[in-house]
Amino acid sequence: MPFYAIGPIFPSGFTKSLVPTSLWSESDCTHWLDTKPNASVLYVYFGSFAHVTKWDIVDIANGLLHGNVNFVWVLHPDIVSSDYVNPLPIGFREAVHDHVMIITWCCQIQVSTHPAIGGFLTHCGWNSILESIWCKVPLLCFPLISDQPTNWKLVVDDWKVGINLTDSRVITKEEISEKIVRLMDGKSGNEYKAAITELRKALENAWTGNGSSQKNMDSFIKNVKAKAQASCGLVSSNK
Repeated sequence: MPFYAIGPIFPSGFTKSLVPTSLWSESDCTHWLDTKPNASVLYVYFGSFAHVTKWDIVDIANGLLHGNVNFVWVLHPDIVSSDYVNPLPIGFREAVHDHVMIITWCCQIQVSTHPAIGGFLTHCGWNSILESIWCKVPLLCFPLISDQPTNWKLVVDDWKVGINLTDSRVITKEEISEKIVRLMDGKSGNEYKAAITELRKALENAWTGNGSSQKNMDSFIKNVKAKAQASCGLVSSNK
């Protein structure tokens, strides 16, 4: 069977769309983000489907605390399970004080396109990855299920626009804080930003008149028409 690589598939003007994508009540982060310096906020979100263990949430929370960065954390009530609605360490909200915004849901596009966002701690869902590349936000990867490990490999090994949250099976707050600093600050952070800017250009070029996606789409249509005409000719000859 022939394959035709076509993408990215974005709705026209999707970065300006504010249509809700969930039944969760959205929090508007804009005013809080407006008070933060450019590229100083880490966006943290692990999707709406997969669950994260209580211990991982605790380690990630402590890593965020010790990483000493501003962050928006989308933490819906059943992230661990429907029976465990408060997985954060005792005293965490008080400790992070005013450099964190913890919410149950938000408009991800609105957050990702804000200039204050400098990185995304993600589960590596495909939509999140494509949106991050388009918005030129480097990624800190924590894949959980399904296609996410494959997506993680593309981000870290192939495209080099992000890094692993952990290099072992056991995550620690020390490693998490070190990775956060590495992504958000200094020379390495600038390297990821430069790489993702180049990858964004590749997405744009794919849909130009002479781009790979346009060529593949034209080829697909041409081949379908040829098969249809051949089938019609076969039917006519049989009659």
